[in-house]
Amino acid sequence: SQSVAMPLAANSAAIAGTMIPYSQSSNPYGVKTSFNLTSFNIPVFVVNSGDPNQTYATMSSTDSRVTTNASIAANTLGRIPLPTWARPSPIGDLAMAVYDAHTGMMREYFYVQGGAGAWTCRAAGYFQASQLFTNLATSNFWMRMTAGSNSVVGMFNTLSQVGIEEALSGTIRHALSFTIANAAPGFSWPARQGDGTATNPNLPYQGQWFRIDPTVTLNSLGLRPFTLMLAKAAQTYGGFAADKNLFCHAFNAEPSNSYVQATGSDPWKTTVPAQFGSNFADLNDFPWQFTQWAPKDWGKP
Repeated sequence: SQSVAMPLAANSAAIAGTMIPYSQSSNPYGVKTSFNLTSFNIPVFVVNSGDPNQTYATMSSTDSRVTTNASIAANTLGRIPLPTWARPSPIGDLAMAVYDAHTGMMREYFYVQGGAGAWTCRAAGYFQASQLFTNLATSNFWMRMTAGSNSVVGMFNTLSQVGIEEALSGTIRHALSFTIANAAPGFSWPARQGDGTATNPNLPYQGQWFRIDPTVTLNSLGLRPFTLMLAKAAQTYGGFAADKNLFCHAFNAEPSNSYVQATGSDPWKTTVPAQFGSNFADLNDFPWQFTQWAPKDWGKP
């Protein structure tokens, strides 16, 4: 939060000055920042293996990233609790997350295909939390997977997506992850890995922590309401780059699968635009120029 004395990287100001020009020049449309609503975000399915009515599916893999790691295979493959209507993100990474409230086991999967109770994946990761995830904030506040990955960094950046209930309340009370146009080669703790290929020395590493300068008065910048909500979260709680797309910077929305299943309605298409305006997903006014960046591996034990 703002009360934490976050040191600044030597090139923090240079990174802030590079974020918008680099993103804008890396795609033919001049897009600086967007919002992933229906693709490249990660649906989360909270299940309960203690419920006798819980349905199950089988997850398998032939990918060596899963099959050659005994702990990943043991904790992510085989019979897992999963709703019959659960589906991965439909475009891009085909990802999904499955969090079991009864056991505290948090599983995530990349490139999930199949159906009818039988699924395959190309990568997977996990973390064993306590029942109902009650110790997550103390045992894994850095949101690292024990092993494996779904997104590039091997973290639970699903927890830093913009939640539907948060959007409707107008307040986000956690750090934000985003997909970066490109990143420096390597990675910064708490990321487990990275895939940045940028040669520009003033782009951040994936996992490198940022915040918006706490001395900036965001309400004075004329930001659109939805952008302002994200900027306030980034100023208070910070964030990090979790993936790259070689196109533009993009924050990620909580997929609406569970809401549509429960209510038949998608809040991102109905109540959110009614509250914030039809162009809420246009985040080109996000104030990257006021960001501050911590040194590589800041906070590493």
